[in-house]
Amino acid sequence: MLLFRHTQRGFTLLELMVVIAIISILASLSAPTFTRQITKAKLIEAQNLATQHQSLVEEFILLHGSFPSTAEFNLIKHSLDPASLVKSITVEDQDKEVGNIQITLNDNTGITEGQYLKYSRDANRNWHCTSDLEANVLPQQCESLANTGDTGA
Repeated sequence: MLLFRHTQRGFTLLELMVVIAIISILASLSAPTFTRQITKAKLIEAQNLATQHQSLVEEFILLHGSFPSTAEFNLIKHSLDPASLVKSITVEDQDKEVGNIQITLNDNTGITEGQYLKYSRDANRNWHCTSDLEANVLPQQCESLANTGDTGA
């Protein structure tokens, strides 16, 4: 006579809880990295706008011999999409061929409204980037002022 054993297949509640705990730990460790990567990706839009406006300023300087005034810059700058990460683009501290383009950002993942990227043109025609964003999200060519207490405004 054969006896058939009915074996139970499946996972116990304890095994399922251990797996869920491991997944939760892994997710909590990767969340900051994921957020940082999202922020970096969104900043590409701001970088592209900065590059376009640097070119516009360079062209203006070639044609007129000086950095554009605020009124002149407003005539040549690109309009912004209301859904854009970029809140505003302005020029400041203009003097002959030297000045700044400041890109002020809207609130978004990893970014607080009002934070900025500032591109400064020096007398040697070089552009330098500074920002009040954390250094770990900035492009390589940008310097963070977040830890120095400089607000940039």
